[in-house]
Formats: sequence, structure tokens, C-alpha cells
Amino acid sequence: MFYPLSLFIGLRYTKSKRNNKFVSFVSLFSTGGITLGVLALITVLSVMNGFENELKTRILGAIPHAILSNEQQTVSDWQTQIPELLKIPLLKSVEPVVSGEAIIQTQKNLQGVLFEGILPQYYASDVVKSAIYAGKLTDLTAGAYHIIIGNSLARQLGVGLGDKVRIISTRGSRYTPLGRLPSQRNFTIAGLFNVGSDVDKQLLLMHAQDAARLIHIPKQQMTGLRIYLDDPFDIESWTPPQLNAGQTLTDWRKTHGELFAAVKMEKNMIWLLLCLIIAVAAFNILSSSVMVVSDKNAEVAILKTLGISGKTLNLIFIIQGAWSGIIGALIGTASGLLLSSYINETMSFLGLHLLANASGGQRLLPVLHEPAQIVIIMFGAMLLSLLATLYPAYRAGKVSPVEALRYE
Repeated sequence: MFYPLSLFIGLRYTKSKRNNKFVSFVSLFSTGGITLGVLALITVLSVMNGFENELKTRILGAIPHAILSNEQQTVSDWQTQIPELLKIPLLKSVEPVVSGEAIIQTQKNLQGVLFEGILPQYYASDVVKSAIYAGKLTDLTAGAYHIIIGNSLARQLGVGLGDKVRIISTRGSRYTPLGRLPSQRNFTIAGLFNVGSDVDKQLLLMHAQDAARLIHIPKQQMTGLRIYLDDPFDIESWTPPQLNAGQTLTDWRKTHGELFAAVKMEKNMIWLLLCLIIAVAAFNILSSSVMVVSDKNAEVAILKTLGISGKTLNLIFIIQGAWSGIIGALIGTASGLLLSSYINETMSFLGLHLLANASGGQRLLPVLHEPAQIVIIMFGAMLLSLLATLYPAYRAGKVSPVEALRYE
């Protein structure tokens, strides 16, 4: 098989024994550094991607991505607004809701909660629907005064299926001879859900008409429209609906934006810090390539004497130096994918259980591989290795045969 001369000699140099054993050690060390850096970067970022996806699923999957409301705090024409909103690109579903803050009270305890009055046929949160493990959404019927609450809230209040609780809301309060009294009604727990996030401690579901009676608004009216997108992160690129006078649109960035901004910043910082490992390994490649050029001075002089051009010599040492980075990047990528895929089994074997006390029974590190990210890491490491060989290769092209062979 035909090989270009520079490729043939460069690959021979990667396999040849060197006179200086220290040069071989530095070359091997630089390859190991690239491998370790790529392995660590792929493993850690895959776990961070998994955590970010878990947050997006457990939190943003259980809350609306945007809420359309108005100054009157009630929406009466929601049946005509929903078909118009569904025409907007990237929008997945729209549901009417009667929502507000309340206190849930038992004989021994009470807790602040967010209640959502829903119409089961419109309810769009697949995360909450799939997390209901006792009862079902259709148990919420108008006039039955049934509620579905999170298991964490149920444990905190010490209640279960069939138990009665009192829901107290300041909205809809009435003035009486005894003063202003909050609106309150007794409800029966008809279902439990377990999302595995703070939603389990804060959210309770009831029928929209029951919620309307609780806060004393007409039973066919809603307090707002909840909007869900195909991807919550599309909120920055989607086209919001044209707002009428008095309407307001609030998206999830107002309530949970800081959390995801912090996760993104942490991920970027980890990316930067682990990239420094690869950069240090690239400097090791530069050092080893400089030493290889010094070690091969006589051979370089002979090649020049035989008529090899400076450009060919440059390519020889670029190939020789970059080979360490290419091998390291390939091994690191394969090892990183393997380790991240079996990270939970590996940690279990080592006796490490980092999420042993995680809420919702989550005991496994979530892992998500992003192909584009992995390709960037692999080729980025190769590019850094290639750049590290340019100066040594330039020096090899400037070697003077007379000076190099004077004492040979």
C-alpha cells in the first residue's frame, strides 16, 4: 500500500525506540494525559447532562411552561382562546386552570400549598399523570370535592386515601359580623402522586369547578391558561401569543430560571476546568515533540542531505506528535463512553452510593450522552494535540545539516 513519505516516516517515529528513555516516558505520559482528560470530560458532562435532564423532566414537566392571565384574574372565553393558541409553532398543549395559594389543614398539622383546579380531559402534565400511583385523574369530578396530593405532603400531614382535609384560601374570603373570614371547604383525598421533586410537597389537584367554588368565582370561569411547549427550553425562541389589553404572560424562567442558570453555569465551569487537563496534556505533547526533534537531530540532518524538503520534515513531526493526541483522544472517548454508561455499576462495585438519601427513591446517577458534545470533545482534543506539534515541527524544518552532523 502506498503511503506519503511524511506519513510513513512519521508513523515509524511513533514506534521507534528512542535513545533517551525520558523522552519516551514524557510521550507516553502526554498520551495518558489526553486519555484521562477526555475520559473525565465525557463522564462528568454526561452525568451533568443527566442531572439537567432530570431537573427538566421532574420540575419543568410538572409545572406550566407559561401562564396566560389577565388583570381581572378570571378568564371567561377560554374555550375560544385555546384553539387559537394551539396554532402557535412549538406549542404542545394548552389547559385551563383555576389556581391559587391555600393552606391544607388536618387535625394535627397544616401546610401551605398551591392548588390547581383542572379539567381532567384538558390536563396536560404527562409527568404528574404518569406519577399518580394511587387513584386516578378521572376521580376528580365536579361537586365530589376530591383532591390528589403528593406523597411527601401526605406523609408530612399524616393522611392517606379516603381521609378528609380542610382547604383554606384567602382568595374568596367574605366579610362577616366576626370580621373577614377566609374561604374554606372539606375535601377527600382521592389519589397520591410521586414526581420525585419539591412538587410532591407543594401541589394538590382538584376539579376546576370545585376550585371555583372554593374561591367564589363563577364555575365556568378560569384564573388562567397554562401553556406547554414541546421543549421547555424553546421558551427563548418561540413566538408568544399577541396579548390583549390587560393580559399578562409569565413563563417558567421567572420562577425556576435561576435554578437552571446555576446548573448551566456549573456545567460550563466543569467543562472549563476539565478542558485544562487536556490543555496541560497538550503542553506535554509539545515538550515531548521538542525533545524528539532534539533526539532526532542527526536523522533530520541526514534526511535533509538526501533532499527531503523542510515542508515534508514539518509534516513528519506533526504526524509523529499528533499521533499521541489522536490515540489518547480515541481511547479516552471510548473509555469515557464505557465508564459513563456503567457509572452506577462501577460505583456500586466500589461501595459508593452518592444518592443513597435522594428524594423520590432516586439512587442512580442519571446519564445522558449528547453525540454532538462527544464529537466536539474528541476532535477538540485532537486539534489541541495538532496545534502543540507546530512549533517542534517548525524547529525540525530549521535544523542545519552541517551543524547537526559536525560531531557525528
